[in-house]
Amino acid sequence: MIIRRSLPIAVMLLPFAVAAQGAASRPVSAASQLERTASLYTGSRALRASFTQRVRNPITSSETPSAGTYLQRGPGVFAVTFSQPAGDRIISDGRTLWVFVPSAAPGQVIKMPVGSNAPGGVDLVGQFFTSPSRKFTVTDGGLATVAGTALRKLVLVPRDGETGLSRAVLWVVPASGALKQLEVTELSGVTRTLSFSTIERGIPLPADAFRFVVPKGITVVDQAALSGGR
Repeated sequence: MIIRRSLPIAVMLLPFAVAAQGAASRPVSAASQLERTASLYTGSRALRASFTQRVRNPITSSETPSAGTYLQRGPGVFAVTFSQPAGDRIISDGRTLWVFVPSAAPGQVIKMPVGSNAPGGVDLVGQFFTSPSRKFTVTDGGLATVAGTALRKLVLVPRDGETGLSRAVLWVVPASGALKQLEVTELSGVTRTLSFSTIERGIPLPADAFRFVVPKGITVVDQAALSGGR
């Protein structure tokens, strides 16, 4: 949402907005378009989507792909199951975030409080939809066609350095505000591009979808304990 050398910031990739019924079709400002997308994200209660991601590192001239399925039940409650790398999982129940990525860190799982400022506590997508106007300056990037769909580009620049990003670009459906693609550029120069597909809303989700059970033999690395928190 991906996890190779930049594991922490890559973790929280995916809470995102989806299409709304009967959205207005008249043009709106870039800031209003972002608020529309944000309202879809905060109002989403049951969602399943497929995603792909590309991580480009200019220092190593490398590109790492990943893919998987994302479940969401309200802001901050989500589960990511990777098909590439197979077996990797990221789960948040709204209070605790579990990062289990044996492809990058075999034999351990990272545990941290949601919203923590510790590495890995960043909600990579959701941060754009929680008080976005306060956090970012947004400008209109014009229209672009992605996978045959006409989308509007929103260019976001953080108002401070707390996000760890230099900028982000969101591609959204103009009429509904649905987020279809996201590109973030970290201060390190690493760029992550997320594309979303096969979005289903209002569907039944498994009761245990957002509960992580530590596999036998896996060491829990508690970030809050390491940083002196509770």
